[in-house]
Amino acid sequence: MDKRFFLALFLSLIVIAISQFLFPPAKRSLAPGSGTAKDSAAASKSQGKTGALPTPENRPKPTSTALSPQMSDTSRASAGLAAETTEVVTPKAIYKFTSVGAAPASIVLRDYTNRSGSGGHVDLAAQGSPLLAYKLVTATDTADLSRVAFTGKRSVGNQGEEILTYETSIRSLSVSLSYTISKDTASSYVVGVNGKVEGATSPAYLLMEMPKTLRPAEADTTADLRSLAYTFKPERDHAQSVPFGKLDTGEKTLESGPLSWVAVKSKYFVLGILAPANGGSFSEVSLAGGPRISKLATNASATVVDALRNNSFAFEIYAGPQESQRLARMGRDFDHVNPYGWRFLQGVVHPIASKVIEVVVWMHRRLNLSYGWVLVILGILIRLALWPLNQSTMRSSLKMQELQPKLAAAQKKYKDPVQQREAIMKVYQEAGVSPFAGLTGCLPALLPMPILFALFFVFQNTIEFRGVPFLWLHDISVRDPLYILPLLMGASMYLLSWIGMRNAPPNPQAKMMGYMFPVMMTVVLLNLASGLNLYYTAQNIAALPQQWFLARERAKLRPAG
Repeated sequence: MDKRFFLALFLSLIVIAISQFLFPPAKRSLAPGSGTAKDSAAASKSQGKTGALPTPENRPKPTSTALSPQMSDTSRASAGLAAETTEVVTPKAIYKFTSVGAAPASIVLRDYTNRSGSGGHVDLAAQGSPLLAYKLVTATDTADLSRVAFTGKRSVGNQGEEILTYETSIRSLSVSLSYTISKDTASSYVVGVNGKVEGATSPAYLLMEMPKTLRPAEADTTADLRSLAYTFKPERDHAQSVPFGKLDTGEKTLESGPLSWVAVKSKYFVLGILAPANGGSFSEVSLAGGPRISKLATNASATVVDALRNNSFAFEIYAGPQESQRLARMGRDFDHVNPYGWRFLQGVVHPIASKVIEVVVWMHRRLNLSYGWVLVILGILIRLALWPLNQSTMRSSLKMQELQPKLAAAQKKYKDPVQQREAIMKVYQEAGVSPFAGLTGCLPALLPMPILFALFFVFQNTIEFRGVPFLWLHDISVRDPLYILPLLMGASMYLLSWIGMRNAPPNPQAKMMGYMFPVMMTVVLLNLASGLNLYYTAQNIAALPQQWFLARERAKLRPAG
């Protein structure tokens, strides 16, 4: 295989390594006095020498609850638990809370249409699957709050926010839990949660059961379900994602804390619980695979453990779109809820992807253009930015072409390796060309690659592109139904390669790659987002004039006859 192919791979790794230094992952700074060391010390003091949370096997089991943990509203009512539903309407969402369990039962996103067969607005709650459920674990008992009726009251805060407060008594415990829902658009999709448990003996924990699934909302239901995953953010590491498909039925895993947040996400929407921004963290999260009725994993379970502090707890709920800038405003690296790049490349790809989204959204708003045209302009701008570097590299390439006969003559004249090397270096010095010009020749082609890699992940889950039409495309976030763009991308790539080889010295290996690479890229991008094909096609077309100028200069240097 052509040595330049391996050279290109090697330089790709160099570009990725440089990107790591240019875009280092953001580090979270803890508030003074609220770091994990303090929490760990307190936990260690209350739990013994190891400081570890009680394992599921060692935690106390429920002693006096008699209802099934997975009961429908009808079953609860028949057992004497009449569920009352309270609805709160904001400009962006409609929240429904149930008095049985004092938990959100439904969250409807008013700005987004469900594109699956069900229609209507996007509702995160799947039928028969609660959005959240709570349990209390103390040193002596366990209380399943999802099977307890609460008394609720509604009030309005000083800033016009809705406040729902639920209270109940369970044996020796008095439990109060309140939700604060702001109607300010800037705080949309965020619910503040505060709770107090009176009479609990230490150590005490709140267990929060995350949704087992989210309701499909896309026309391609299969792709939406394949995107189902639990994500969580360790305070000392990158965010991690565990797709439902990676959890076998009955398989259980435990991820220890401290954790900044835990979330469940589909292709474009997410429900997450976040520890307080001013300090605090969750202790751990346990994940388990759910039963499957097909090869597709559609449900799983996740239980988040939060240690009570002074018999109280607090966290935030975000339930809404995976809108990059909105997630970033949440802080705590919540914009990493959809970690771009595989785990070993996340530190490189995610910062680049975040910057690309930021630039694309800024151009969309500033230029008042659709995202389709923004991607075309972005592809052209990147090529124009690289034009001087490409031009310099092309000049070096032409000089190298002029030197080939002299280099061949030096190799033929001197058989001794030392003399041959000295003669070759003399040829380079007289021509004023660096021996490493061949290496730098691959650099301009590789510089756009990190952005291309980032866009590959961006188009998988970026809701800004959801449902955006462009020309004949009804949605640039899905594949081109007519396959026009992938074929145009492949054709433009072939044309770029063909022009680049005109008037160049014969090279059978380069000629073979000129045919194979466009075909390979067409096959790879055939079923990917049409916006990605649009961006790559614009880049190829923008590079054609420069390749044509290079071919003309090569023709001038070609010996006559």
